[in-house]
Amino acid sequence: MTEEQFVELSATIAGAWLEDIHDFNARLGSPWTLDENGDEVYTEDAQDRFNDIYDTVQNIMHRIVETGSTLVR
Repeated sequence: MTEEQFVELSATIAGAWLEDIHDFNARLGSPWTLDENGDEVYTEDAQDRFNDIYDTVQNIMHRIVETGSTLVR
């Protein structure tokens, strides 16, 4: 797995995890908002949660996934 694929997979897993949290806990509301350009982005709270989840996912994946010719640590 390339480093780019590793990062993309980590972000995909973290995003799905965040969506699951918001679906499970309806009081959190939508994790999405529109920015000044009209683009859909995470709310500030959701972005903070995503960052925490992403770090957790990266830590787990670093233990088990090889990228390129070396094991990512």
